[in-house]
Amino acid sequence: MTVTGSEGGRAAPVAVVGLASTPFLPEHDAVLDELVYDVVSRALSEAALRKQDIGLSVTASMDIFDGRSISAGMTNSASGGYLSDSYRLESDSGTAILAAAEAIAAGEVEVAVAVGVYNPETAAHGAERRAFVEQISNLAFDPHFARPVGLTAEATYALHTAWALENDRTLAELADLTAAEINKSVGHARSARQEQVTGAAVLAAPRANGALTELMLPAHSAGAVAVVLASPARAARLPGRNALITGFGRGTGGYLSGTQWLTDVGASTRHAAHTAYRTAGVTVAREQIDLVEFTAPTASMYHPLLEALDLDGLAPDRINAWGSAAGVYPGLANGAARLVDAVDRLGESSTGTTAVVHSVDTVTGAVALDSTVLVVQGV
Repeated sequence: MTVTGSEGGRAAPVAVVGLASTPFLPEHDAVLDELVYDVVSRALSEAALRKQDIGLSVTASMDIFDGRSISAGMTNSASGGYLSDSYRLESDSGTAILAAAEAIAAGEVEVAVAVGVYNPETAAHGAERRAFVEQISNLAFDPHFARPVGLTAEATYALHTAWALENDRTLAELADLTAAEINKSVGHARSARQEQVTGAAVLAAPRANGALTELMLPAHSAGAVAVVLASPARAARLPGRNALITGFGRGTGGYLSGTQWLTDVGASTRHAAHTAYRTAGVTVAREQIDLVEFTAPTASMYHPLLEALDLDGLAPDRINAWGSAAGVYPGLANGAARLVDAVDRLGESSTGTTAVVHSVDTVTGAVALDSTVLVVQGV
């Protein structure tokens, strides 16, 4: 008898059989469906699969970034969703991976594709492009209470940094941590920042918001990532990657009506991690998890999020091999990009090595922080 879905709180494992990403650039000279078709076709080829093998396609994108309404209609065919089951989530691609994995774990489909694409449609460049993204962030906040005062993702990061500085951190510590994460990314093919920096250089960078400099913000870039998932039975007949998603969870943080988003920024991550660990059978994360690729938009959020994952005891060389958001942050494609990093590391490690992949949706910054956690094991 084949057992599918969740039994006794444990999730049925889901195999990662194909991965592909575009280069991550300040902006791509390509339309959305070209980016999506590129990564989906390469990810399917890696697993020796074709479009007709796809049972479900889930795309993570957002109309307001894509510059058109119902923009999923443009990418649906490119993601393999034409004349088959498909839908779009206006959230981080970690959510798309989780949704595709749940469909396989439940026995609904044997093969599913999750895609994250982020390439904001604007003629602006440089600082103006950043201002465009911040304007979109402002639009995502409550129109009556938050939007008129100019609240944006960067503003919430500045507020959280100020709160951290009043409590247990110094600006020099945050700058040194930022520099260490950036320096990890130097030389990595998917990194957006390729120059070594010091903490002093981070502090000397142009001021962004409050105490934050531009180098202390996520390294925004554009691109697309595709993940092909399959049931273990189907994966056994396929070439490609050798990794299993054994647990997954999601959590959403508090809104402005409370102070949790400021004083406990790890709340949604803690909830997502608890669910992921339970479904993966992880009881003591610090002892059972070997590697972690997690997303800290700013240095002030680094330790709270790592503690929320219960992984603050890991050795530094096991955390964010390539600097995560400080090295590259491809918007809504981030969750899938973090999975690519983790699976690459698992491919270089011994069989049975276990990694945690964490991502957050930063459209509204630290407010209503949407977090996803995956437990991934090398096989």
